[in-house]
Amino acid sequence: MIIHSTKIYLEDGCKSGFLEIEDRKIVKFYPEGSDVKADIDYGNNRIIPGIFDTHNHGGFGYDLINQTTTEDILKYLKCQASFGVVNVLTSTSGLINIDLLANEAGKDQDGARILGIHAEGPWGARVGEKGVNTGYAKVDMEYAKKMVEDGKGYLKLADVAPEVEGGLDAIRYFVSQGVYAGMYHTNANYEQACAGIDAGATNATHLGNVMTGIHHRDVGTLGACLLRDEVDCEMICDGLHISLPMIQLYLKAKNHDQLFMISDNVAYAGIPTGRYRGAFDAKGDRAFINVTDEGFVLSDTGRLSGSAKPVLYGIYNLVEKLGVPMEECCKFFSYNPIRKYSDPSCKGSLKEGKDADFVVISDDYQAIATYSEGRKVYDRDIDVIVCKQEFLDKIKL
Repeated sequence: MIIHSTKIYLEDGCKSGFLEIEDRKIVKFYPEGSDVKADIDYGNNRIIPGIFDTHNHGGFGYDLINQTTTEDILKYLKCQASFGVVNVLTSTSGLINIDLLANEAGKDQDGARILGIHAEGPWGARVGEKGVNTGYAKVDMEYAKKMVEDGKGYLKLADVAPEVEGGLDAIRYFVSQGVYAGMYHTNANYEQACAGIDAGATNATHLGNVMTGIHHRDVGTLGACLLRDEVDCEMICDGLHISLPMIQLYLKAKNHDQLFMISDNVAYAGIPTGRYRGAFDAKGDRAFINVTDEGFVLSDTGRLSGSAKPVLYGIYNLVEKLGVPMEECCKFFSYNPIRKYSDPSCKGSLKEGKDADFVVISDDYQAIATYSEGRKVYDRDIDVIVCKQEFLDKIKL
């Protein structure tokens, strides 16, 4: 198969020409003017490396935070492909769904490919700026061991607030098992955050959100994650969770090789705007959820409850509003996370010999077609993505 575009974002720059794909790989790039005939011509639409979203809880009514089914996981993966997501760390909490997700990881799917599992919690200590803290549990090491066991080698990232009782022991344990540890939902000051990093934590979960921010007398977890070279930093780039000027600070302060663009999408991503019953915590401050036109997913107290905007929207913000070159953005949403969680010799950029993971996008940053190892897993002209009706029926008022 030979694909043509005037804007192909190869590892060594944006070029006009043809990609020859065979046996799942990019076997050859031919520059414009070559004596090659395209099987598919995408014209002036951009071809970018496949998005690897390392923090994604759901979308279109499919929910990985609460107990789900294998059938729903497969439908969720198809929906993610419509957002240009080729590879994903499926994000849950604690043991919920880890065994089901591990069973589907690494397989060819009609949608995004699960490269691993991310457990956001369950040992957090902060609920956010407008949440209601009802307390938190100390670490249960037997539970942590069960998480690793159920992951069958696919548990790639487990998040822990370093200051909770047993938190440092949990970080050390996960790292000893080949699982990366992240700091999340934390009230840790700078000293406590550094203790977590010293114990082995190398990921800042949605940097700036639900963590202690920078103060001139104590730069908190946010400051520690920017300052410490060991830490890779997730960024939600919807302009809502983190303001665009703050993202500019991140870009100036942190090595660009250590920045990951994520969505933090939840089941409410992709559904119509409006007010709904809560699917997270029916008895707490998330008893009702509001999906706004801007893309906020908010409790009635104003607490952020995940994102409704995909990584593609974040790419739009960085390229069109902040002037970040697309070539640089490609590192944030593909190469950098692949380097940490997978194999950068095979994935993460468009280059001869690498897997044919790529997305064709329109000028308004919508996915036209999504390819996973050379297989078209989403086509805007053919595939119709619909929300899970049972979810809508459950949450409607």
